[in-house]
Amino acid sequence: MSDPTVTEPAFLTHKTVHAAIVRGVDVPVEDMIRFLDAAFTALRAASDAAAIAVDGSGFSVYHTELEGRISLDAGFPLIAALNAPVEFNGVTIEPGELAGGDLARAVHTGPYTELRAKWQEFLGNLEEQGKSPKMPYVEVYRNVPSPQTEPWKLRTDLFAYV
Repeated sequence: MSDPTVTEPAFLTHKTVHAAIVRGVDVPVEDMIRFLDAAFTALRAASDAAAIAVDGSGFSVYHTELEGRISLDAGFPLIAALNAPVEFNGVTIEPGELAGGDLARAVHTGPYTELRAKWQEFLGNLEEQGKSPKMPYVEVYRNVPSPQTEPWKLRTDLFAYV
């Protein structure tokens, strides 16, 4: 029986949305968490200063597998396009987009440390259904983690293009 925190894949079509992103290129996988923490700290500071108009939950886009050196983006969807890069906390926030298309979604409720196994289960479920998931893979973080957040209450939506 599959873990109840990962639902059977749901299929949807999503439109492209404007985003503010921090690009991580050639990031050692062991530094991924530090990159994401710095990126989301800068993105939240930009939002608090009204430099970007956030319209949804934070997300990460993984352009490569999580091995060795990786390429990923951290960002937030925006109400309107960002016209030019902005700097916050020494981090460059760039105009970007979260690409639309045909997607499969699964939901994980629990600690981020379980995400790798949940991804493997989700992608395996898609392949069993005859789907061919394509990169990039996307995670949408439905809560803002803090030291007070109980890890088993964290919700992450997993998306794969199909």
